[in-house]
Amino acid sequence: MASKEKVAETESSAPSRWTPDDYTRHYVIEAINMYDSEGLESTAAYYNSPESIDGQWYMYIADENEIMVSHANPELVGKNVNDIAGANGYPSGSVAYTVADEDGAWFDHTFPNLSTGALETKHSWVVRYDGMMFGSGWYEEGPGKTDSAAYTMAFVVQAINLYNALGLEAVREYYNSAASVDGQWYVFVVDENQTLLTHPDPSEVGKNINDVVGPNGYPAGSSVYAVADENGAWFDYTFPNPATGAAETKHSWMVLHDGVTFGSGWYEQGPSKTDAPAYTRSVVQQAINLYNAVGLDDTLAYYNTRESVDGQWYAFIIDAKTGVSIGHHNPAIRDRDPSMRVDATGYFYGDDLLSASESGSWSSYVIVNPGTGENQRKHTFAVLHDGYIFASGWYE
Repeated sequence: MASKEKVAETESSAPSRWTPDDYTRHYVIEAINMYDSEGLESTAAYYNSPESIDGQWYMYIADENEIMVSHANPELVGKNVNDIAGANGYPSGSVAYTVADEDGAWFDHTFPNLSTGALETKHSWVVRYDGMMFGSGWYEEGPGKTDSAAYTMAFVVQAINLYNALGLEAVREYYNSAASVDGQWYVFVVDENQTLLTHPDPSEVGKNINDVVGPNGYPAGSSVYAVADENGAWFDYTFPNPATGAAETKHSWMVLHDGVTFGSGWYEQGPSKTDAPAYTRSVVQQAINLYNAVGLDDTLAYYNTRESVDGQWYAFIIDAKTGVSIGHHNPAIRDRDPSMRVDATGYFYGDDLLSASESGSWSSYVIVNPGTGENQRKHTFAVLHDGYIFASGWYE
C-alpha cells in the first residue's frame, strides 16, 4: 500500500490546466486525500456528483473487488472494470485497473470525452491506493482517420499498450474479435515463432507469417515481418482490403516490441491497369520494396516464378555491373548473354536498360508478348537501386 505521506505530497495551489499532466496528478491526489479524511462512501458520493467535474477532469474510483464505485458517467457506476470498454470494445477498464500502481502510472487510450461527446485520446493517470484504483485524465483530439498514417501509428500504440498491461493472451482475445476492427484498420500480431496470432480473417490466424501472401503470391507476410523494428517501419504492398474486398495498396506500420511484432495499415486504391505507365511503376516499386525488406535471394526466389506474373506485367532484375538478367520468370532469359538484347527490328535495347537511373527511366522496343505470342512494342520502366536494375513494362 502506498504511504499516505508519498501520495499526499501536493502543492498548496493547484497546477495550471495548461500543464494537464500535473493538473491530473493534483486532481487524483485531492481525491485520495478526501478518501483519507472522509472515507470511501463520502468520497464516492462526491465524485458521483456533477459538482466534482472540473471541465474535462473527473474522478473514477474502483474498489478492491474491481467494481467502479464512482464515475462521471452514472451508467458505469457499479460495473466491473472488466466490463468497461472504450472505442471498438477496447478493454479500457481492465487495462487501467491493471496498470495502476502505488507510484501512479499513465495509460493512453481512446475514450468518450464527456465534455464534447467525441471519441478522443485520453491520457489517464491511475494510482493504486489502499487496494483501490483512483484515476483521472485529460483529453486531446488525437489523429483523425483523414490523417491515415498518424491514425495507423496510434492504432498500433494502443495494441502495444494492451500487451504491456494485460499480456499476449488478452491481445489475442481482443484483436481476434470483430469489435476490434475499425473500418479498414485492424491489428495483426506475430509472435517470436513467426506465427500470426491475430487477424480479422480467422483462416489466417495460426499461419506462419511466411505463408501469408498477397495477389500473385507476393510474399507480403515475410516482408512486413522482416521490416519491423523497435522504432517502427513502413512497408507498402498490395493486399486485400477486408472493408471492400478489393486488392489495394496497403501501407503497414510495423513495430517490434518485446519480441512480438505488431502491425496495422491503411489502404488506398492505387494505380489501375488502365493507367499502364502508373501501374508499371508500381510493379517496379513493389519489387524494390521486397528487395529492401527481405534481400536479394528471397526477392529472386519470388520473381523467378510464374506465379509472380500479373497478366502482361512481370518484374525482372538485372545485375548492373555485369548486365546479366538474374531475375526473370522465364528461365531462358536468366543468365543470358546481354549482347542478345536485340528487338524484332534489330534495335539493341540493352544499353537503354543499363542506362537506368535511380529515379527511373523509360525505354521502348519490339519483342514477343508472351501473352499473345506476337511481336509488340513494349514500354519498360527501369530503376537503378543498390547495384541492381529493377524493371517491368507493358505492351501496346
